[in-house]
Amino acid sequence: MSLKSAIFQLKEAIIHQKVGPSEEDFIKQLETEHKLRGGTLPYYFNFLMMVQLNDEITNHSSGEQKKINRKWTKHEIEFMFHYIKERQEEGGLNITELLDEVAQLLDRGYQSVNYKYYSAMKSKDREQASEVNAHRITTIFQERIPVLSTEVICDLPPKSPEKQTSPLPNDDLLDILSGLITNVQKLPGINLNELLKSLYLLTNMALQNQEAVEKMDELKSAITMEKETSREKVKKLEQQLFQEKQRNDSLQLEVSKLAKEILAFNQLGDAAKIQNLKSYNQRLNYIIDGFGVVLQVGG
Repeated sequence: MSLKSAIFQLKEAIIHQKVGPSEEDFIKQLETEHKLRGGTLPYYFNFLMMVQLNDEITNHSSGEQKKINRKWTKHEIEFMFHYIKERQEEGGLNITELLDEVAQLLDRGYQSVNYKYYSAMKSKDREQASEVNAHRITTIFQERIPVLSTEVICDLPPKSPEKQTSPLPNDDLLDILSGLITNVQKLPGINLNELLKSLYLLTNMALQNQEAVEKMDELKSAITMEKETSREKVKKLEQQLFQEKQRNDSLQLEVSKLAKEILAFNQLGDAAKIQNLKSYNQRLNYIIDGFGVVLQVGG
C-alpha cells in the first residue's frame, strides 16, 4: 500500500492530461494498483484538479509569471494535515519527509510548508490549552467567599454578525445570470469558465438523450401500428376460413342429398326407374349450393 506513489502519479496524470475519458475508472485503477481502500483518492483528485485550474488561471492572468509568497488558503492547510495524517497512519513517521512531499504536491517551498505546519500546530496547542483552562474547576474555601451566590451567571458569547446575502433577482433571465456569475466569482476554488462549460456539456447531453427518446417513441409507435395491421390481416383470414368452412359444410350437405337420391333411385324397380328417369336425370346434372354456385356433376 503506497499512498504517496498513488497521489504523485495522480498529480502527473492531471498535469499531463492523461486521466482518460472516465475519471472514476482511472481513480479506481490507481486504488487497485496501490492496494488502497476504496474512496481514498477522490478527495486528492478533486483538490489537485482545483490546484491545477487555479495555477492555469494565475499563469494566464500574470503573463506566465509564477507568484511569489502567495497566501495560504484554508483548503491547502486542510489538505496538508489530511495528507500527513493518512501518511502517518500508513507508516510514514519522518515529519521532514512528509513536509517535503506536501511542498511538492502544493508547488510550494519547503520552508513555507514547514513554517505553516508548525505555526498551525502551535495555534492548535494554544486553543486546546485555553479550552482546558476554561473548563478547569478551582476549589475555594467557604470562608474566603464574601457572598454566597445562589445562581450561576454565564457570560453570553458575542453574537456573530449575520452575513449579508444578495437579494434574490427577479424573473428576468439576464439578472439571474448576472447574479449567478457574481456569486460564483466570490466562491473560492470554483472556476467560472469550467462551471459554465460543464453546464453547456450537460445541456448537450440532455438534448441528445431527448432526441434518442423521441426516436425510440417513434420506433415503438411504428411497431405498434405494424402489429395492428398484422392483427387485422389475421382477423380477415380467420373470417375467410370460417366462410370457406361454412361453404364446404353446405356443399357436403348437397352431396349427401345427392347420394340419397342415387340410393333411392337404385332401389326402384325397373319400371319405376324408366318412369322417373327424366326427373332424376335433371337432378343429377346440377347441384346448386347455398352460395349460388352451380356444380356440374353430369351431362
